[in-house]
Amino acid sequence: MSPDPSSDARLDEIIAAYLQAVDAGQAPDRQRLLDDNPALADSLRAFFADQDRMKQAAALLPPTEAPTLAPSEAAAAETLGAVRYFGDYELLEEIARGGMGVVYKARQVSLNRMVALKMILAGQLASPQDVQRFHSEAEAAANLDHPNIVPIYEVGQHEGQHYFSMKLIDGGSLGTRMTAIRGDVRAAVALLVQVARAIHFAHQRGILHRDLKPANVLLEESHEGSLIPYVTDFGLAKRVEGDSGLTASGAIVGTPSYMPPEQARAEKALTVAADVYSLGAILYEMLTGRPPFRAATPLHTLLQVLEQELEPPRQVHPGIARDLETVCLKCLAKKPAARYRTAAELADELEHWLAGETVRACPPTRGERLARWGKRNPVALAFAVVLLILFGGVVAYALVGGWMAWPLVFSMSLTTSLVANSCAAWRSTSAASGWLPPSKPRLPRQRLVREARWRAPTCWAPCGGGRPTGYSSGQGSRRACFCSRGQRTPRSAGRRDGPF
Repeated sequence: MSPDPSSDARLDEIIAAYLQAVDAGQAPDRQRLLDDNPALADSLRAFFADQDRMKQAAALLPPTEAPTLAPSEAAAAETLGAVRYFGDYELLEEIARGGMGVVYKARQVSLNRMVALKMILAGQLASPQDVQRFHSEAEAAANLDHPNIVPIYEVGQHEGQHYFSMKLIDGGSLGTRMTAIRGDVRAAVALLVQVARAIHFAHQRGILHRDLKPANVLLEESHEGSLIPYVTDFGLAKRVEGDSGLTASGAIVGTPSYMPPEQARAEKALTVAADVYSLGAILYEMLTGRPPFRAATPLHTLLQVLEQELEPPRQVHPGIARDLETVCLKCLAKKPAARYRTAAELADELEHWLAGETVRACPPTRGERLARWGKRNPVALAFAVVLLILFGGVVAYALVGGWMAWPLVFSMSLTTSLVANSCAAWRSTSAASGWLPPSKPRLPRQRLVREARWRAPTCWAPCGGGRPTGYSSGQGSRRACFCSRGQRTPRSAGRRDGPF
């Protein structure tokens, strides 16, 4: 049977009216639309299902780097056309808009005080998961009574719209004022000390922030003229012990430029070291004027966080204090165990620097610096090794002379070829053919964000801390991982056999 043109036209009208109502902030009654149009019920259900799937897919993407609570010039310019009331609150202007919520500057009528009022962006269309996450944010912040954390005043619901009110911080954010703050390094470091103390306070009460960035540090000027920082936006906060289940398995949450590698791999077992890394990323931007990693898209930024070595701050600006660079690099270590154990340790270290004392963190050794340089410049490293080997061959030929030097020169030539092929294999995403084994199993880039785990870490825990050395395929879908401690643990089958 051919489709009825009149039915298609009616369906288009209903969908257009529905989308217009959603854009206007209204909440169309889906069931009523189904009851009023029984002939189009199946098509409408399919449309509603597609809308829900699109919303769920968008929730898995990393949020944009727009501030959550800090006023922006564009948002501040958008004042409400007429006075609007929301329960006990008079809404004055919109000051921020994020991935899940919108924040208004408002006046609480009963107490005649200015507040910041945050509501779910989806309004009455918010899913139960959105509502639960929203209340988790309010609960996390409300239980943290600290002078450098934005206090929560009230949590409630009005006409189906969930909201909470908090102290209004109208001095901008660290992100919007970063350029001016960078002019005084000591003041910037003192500011970060207070932020680190506030984060340590949250950690002591079992709360991880997971989205620390300059936009989520609000600023207020004191009577003395100094700046007071306030940590805000606990929308991605998570308890250290236990899991609320709000984060889907494999979902990457946070802001790519400031998240640690383990968070970029969507690991669920995050520790306080994740927030220490983010604090180090903020310090890096204070020192250099840019975050540690930033690419054209969030996906490419994630790839940089996972794969690239960090450019030391003194290479960006040679005038940066060496001790500050050492502290910053320790925070931004790829491995969580190499960072400061707590945010309080970081705060103590920064206070040592402010007092003119020697920091406890040790700068990287020459060998570590050479290894990092080699990772950033593998071709130059291979070229230098080749020249060194050739020079050694010439010297050996001159010293030994005659036919006795040919075996030595031949072995050096073979070593040179091995170094060159190893460099090419390291740069390639697949293992080199023939006898050369892969230096590290690599996943296709299109699967990186979805799986976001190398095979080597999957064998780390079963090895009991030993270094994984290789794996081999077993029968069926099983394989075995080998480690330096001699243990052999069956794991899921991989795509290739060989050393890590």
